[in-house]
Amino acid sequence: MFANPYPMRGVLTSKVFLGVCCFVFLVACNAIRVREGWDESYGPVVPHDTFPTDCSLCHISGDWHTLKEGFAFDHEAETGVALLGAHAEVQCLLCHNDRGPAGVFAGRGCAGCHVDIHKGTQGALCESCHTEESWRLRDAIALHDRTRFPLVGPHAAAACFECHEGAELGNFAGLDPDCLICHADDLARVDEPDHMAQGWVSDCQRCHIPLGWKPAVFGHPASFPLSAGHGGLDCLECHEADTFSGLSGDCVSCHLGEFQNTTNPNHLSAGFSTDCEQCHTTSTWGNANFVHVPTFPLTNSHGGLDCVDCHTGVGGGGGGFAARGVGGVFAGLSTDCASCHLDSYQSADDPDHVAGGFPTDCTQCHDTVGWQGAEFNHPAAFQLTNSHGGLDCFDCHVGGVFTGISGDCVTCHLGDFQATTDPDHVGAGFPTDCTQCHDTAMWEGAIFGHTASFALTNSHGGLDCVDCHVGGVFTGLSTDCAFCHLDDYQGTTDPDHQGAGFPLECMQCHDTVMWEGAIFGHPATFPLTNSHTGLDCTDCHVGGVFTGLSTDCAFCHLDDFQATDDPDHQSAGFPLDCIQCHDTSMWDGAVFNHSPTFPLTNAHAAPTCTDCHIGGVFGGLPADCAFCHLDDFNATNDPNHQSAGFPLDCIQCHDTSMWDGAVFNHSPTFPLTNAHAAPTCTDCHEGGVFGGLPTDCASCHMDDYQGSTNPNHASAGFPTDCTVCHNTMMWEGAMFTHTPAFPLTNSHATPSCLDCHTGGLFFGLPSDCASCHLGDFLATTDPQHVGAGFPTDCEQCHGTTGWQGAVFTHTPAFPLVQGHSGRSCNDCHGSGVFGGLASDCVACHFGDYQATNDPDHAAVGFPTDCMQCHDISAWENGVFNHSFPLQGDHGNLSCTDCHIMPAPAFSCIDCHEHRQSKMDDKHSDVGGYVWASSFCLDCHPDGRD
Repeated sequence: MFANPYPMRGVLTSKVFLGVCCFVFLVACNAIRVREGWDESYGPVVPHDTFPTDCSLCHISGDWHTLKEGFAFDHEAETGVALLGAHAEVQCLLCHNDRGPAGVFAGRGCAGCHVDIHKGTQGALCESCHTEESWRLRDAIALHDRTRFPLVGPHAAAACFECHEGAELGNFAGLDPDCLICHADDLARVDEPDHMAQGWVSDCQRCHIPLGWKPAVFGHPASFPLSAGHGGLDCLECHEADTFSGLSGDCVSCHLGEFQNTTNPNHLSAGFSTDCEQCHTTSTWGNANFVHVPTFPLTNSHGGLDCVDCHTGVGGGGGGFAARGVGGVFAGLSTDCASCHLDSYQSADDPDHVAGGFPTDCTQCHDTVGWQGAEFNHPAAFQLTNSHGGLDCFDCHVGGVFTGISGDCVTCHLGDFQATTDPDHVGAGFPTDCTQCHDTAMWEGAIFGHTASFALTNSHGGLDCVDCHVGGVFTGLSTDCAFCHLDDYQGTTDPDHQGAGFPLECMQCHDTVMWEGAIFGHPATFPLTNSHTGLDCTDCHVGGVFTGLSTDCAFCHLDDFQATDDPDHQSAGFPLDCIQCHDTSMWDGAVFNHSPTFPLTNAHAAPTCTDCHIGGVFGGLPADCAFCHLDDFNATNDPNHQSAGFPLDCIQCHDTSMWDGAVFNHSPTFPLTNAHAAPTCTDCHEGGVFGGLPTDCASCHMDDYQGSTNPNHASAGFPTDCTVCHNTMMWEGAMFTHTPAFPLTNSHATPSCLDCHTGGLFFGLPSDCASCHLGDFLATTDPQHVGAGFPTDCEQCHGTTGWQGAVFTHTPAFPLVQGHSGRSCNDCHGSGVFGGLASDCVACHFGDYQATNDPDHAAVGFPTDCMQCHDISAWENGVFNHSFPLQGDHGNLSCTDCHIMPAPAFSCIDCHEHRQSKMDDKHSDVGGYVWASSFCLDCHPDGRD
């Protein structure tokens, strides 16, 4: 583009301009020739034949190249074409020259003036990449991020031609994104370590990032993380001689010398395991911390000891290993208390542990808190409760005997047992198990729980023991009532218990509340109900007979049975089981529950028994309707039951409410609903044929099927199962429920069948949207479905409610929520590319990343994973979740207070203890200490001491 040395600042009317052009043509421009000194970059010489002949209208006299001061030309007002951006600054002659009318070339768009260096490979829409402001590529980095190689870090600053050799000619295709295409020389130069020798010739991104080739960061295997002291090392400090594979992860592979040289304690002689992680960590080699075996945890007094206090070879007093000179033995030692404390055991005399035969399991009484003041938990078989709890050991363990003592009460209380006279325990033969009556709360006032087989309830409860246990006899007594109450049994005369043979089990009628007023519960086989309850026992039990009596009604009521003549029970052969009709409420007015096989309902309920049971016959009568109604069956002719072969099972149509107006429940296989319910039987059952008729619709409606033309059922191959579309309500206006594979919803529900089933085809049609809507798919331009490679599965965006206003649910991998929602597709998919776009933030926001200067993301090498600080709610005010707790004084600092170097570097030592010598002296006993911020963090991960 060229700057215009003749700016247009005013406006001439069209008439003045045309006049000027004519004047110039007539007066000054008679001959057309190339002027001397003409710059060919301005284009060919303008033929002024259309300009006014008065050259002074535009030019100053004496200088053909200079326009008059104040000359201006409003291009938009005069020509209708606005010159915007860079077009407003170019020479007029670049467009208006002797090629021909400028409007012809302007009509061709950009191609009218600008040669397509892309040769058609980028399409005809130049404005998709360029603007009128500048020919430079618009949003080149954002566009590049849609490829397989997003431009990040130094890649974003590189000129296109540095990678795309044909960039000046528009050739950007065909590059391999592999790092070595550009960085083969870097690979060849690296010798620390030698990448080529190691075979590291691919997958550079394992260690390098686009933000900077150095320093490389390698993610060490999870089986050997570089933590604490391991983290600050150079690779070659461990990988000597460029050996990177096959190395052992065991500590001794590097630290065997330290293991062998350690003398406090001596690891070799003590047989320590070479698994250094049992005691050491990567933070510091010194001050190892060993977690003692779970079988002997170091608690309380054991916890404050040094290892050599127990594991020592130095002779000394105090017993234990020290006395015996264990000699640095750490394995195979006994965990028994006596292995260290045998001297304490043997010297204990209060009580004397040895003489008392105490076990050497000291934990029964002692713990690691303190050796003195031992507490013994008495065995569960003899717990020290109440009066036993306040005694001294020697009160019971006389003579220092602690083992082999019986837990029976009489061991200590035999004298009390023998001296007791109320009652005499010895004379009565009481057992020596004192706990049956006594407890440890107090010896006097013993309470005996009487045996469950003879509980002392009510009147038995208020007696003294000797009231029953006469003569001091407490064992071997019978629990039968008669043992004490035989005289009462024999003396009872109302009724005479003995004469009536009543059993001696008094509990059948009497209880311990009171002896008089006994209540007998009559046997369940003959409960006394209603009229039976008001009788005296002798009313039934005549002659004092109470046993062996029959429970049959006839045993008492045979005379009543024989005397009954309405109906005559005897002649009719009625059974003697009176309860079939009578109950204990009243004898007369018996009610017979007719056999369930023939219940008396409706019209059957009104007749008297003799209306059906003629001649007094009650047994053996059939329950068939025809037994009584055969004449009615034979006489019926509407329809004729006999000729039609109707069954004699009258209840199929008739009931006991009334004989006429029978209702037949048509077979469930062909229910008479709607229009079928109105006809008479003979409308379908012509000729009196009622059995064997088919139930399919076509048997009656075949003419309707063959005569249907909208649609033509026969030619379309519709099934003759008319119920698929028709029902018994009406034949016209059939409704077909479309197959579940293609339900007719919303807009699909309104068309007629033939709108889709053209040509009478109803079977085998595809159900995919494109089979009907392919034309819509091909014609859609907002966005263009074909060019964008959209699938023809229209249901992803469209529904049957309306074709327009499609809604696409964005992929779950990139949901459109919060700040991403509410945008049009073209905001992101502006070039019509919908597939294969990167989902990382920087694909769209790399410009934001580069433009951010608080802090400067690019300069400090922030990662392009924007989600670490930003979210889609708001781009501004990013919040970073710091791994180091920002608390206390750290909470009020700005990022640059600590990160004074490019991130992620930080500095602790610039704020804390600036003098290295002081810190070196303070950490002199810390193994692996280094004067560096990263080492500060290893030991002070939360910033505390």
